[in-house]
Amino acid sequence: MFFRTGVRIAAVCLALGSMQPYAMAASNIVDTAATAGMFSSWIQGVRDAGLEPALKGPGPYTVFIPSDEAFAKLPAERRDALRNKETLAHVLKLHMAPGKLRLKDAKEGTRIKTQAGETLTVHREKNTIKLGEGEVLEPDVEVGNGVINVVDTVFFP
Repeated sequence: MFFRTGVRIAAVCLALGSMQPYAMAASNIVDTAATAGMFSSWIQGVRDAGLEPALKGPGPYTVFIPSDEAFAKLPAERRDALRNKETLAHVLKLHMAPGKLRLKDAKEGTRIKTQAGETLTVHREKNTIKLGEGEVLEPDVEVGNGVINVVDTVFFP
């Protein structure tokens, strides 16, 4: 699903608004993300990289899920790089952290160590939460095995 810039935030909120009630009862991150219908690129990547069992398991994990729109805006060379399973797994692990982290509670400069071993830094600008170079479109969607945060950027090392 691709959004025009002017309606991108509204569309994300609408999709996740319908996701929130389900999220309370959902047992895992992958199934919850699938209900929103706007994360098919991320879900396919998780499957191709072999990370689905972990993200359907007990966790807990905090994930930073890029929308399909975020994957669509990647330059061609980065999309090509994701065809390599090891690169794909590393990039997706940049979007995962152990435990349940709530970005709404995170202070400016909070550093989050990812499953890839790299660090993402939280920045606050007015009412916006930034994570690295990306904006958090919807923070802190709780599910049975963790927390989902929707981001507008695919993080690369």
